[in-house]
Amino acid sequence: MNQSQQTIEPWLRGIIRCPQCKGEVVDASAETTADSGADSGAEAAVTELRCDTCHLAYPVEGGVPVLLVDLARRTDG
Repeated sequence: MNQSQQTIEPWLRGIIRCPQCKGEVVDASAETTADSGADSGAEAAVTELRCDTCHLAYPVEGGVPVLLVDLARRTDG
């Protein structure tokens, strides 16, 4: 994916809030390990929006934030 696909529009970024606690979310990226194909073990940066209030991280897929609590991952503090 190129950089433009991972960028959230500035007007949208200003109004996004955590769907669980309505707190502010911040841009973050998490290092994950790929488990498929010949590149097994390769690391890739995954863009996400992180809520430090309720410790959830929401994925951003193709520049679109996926703000579903069921799909969010727990963060450790």
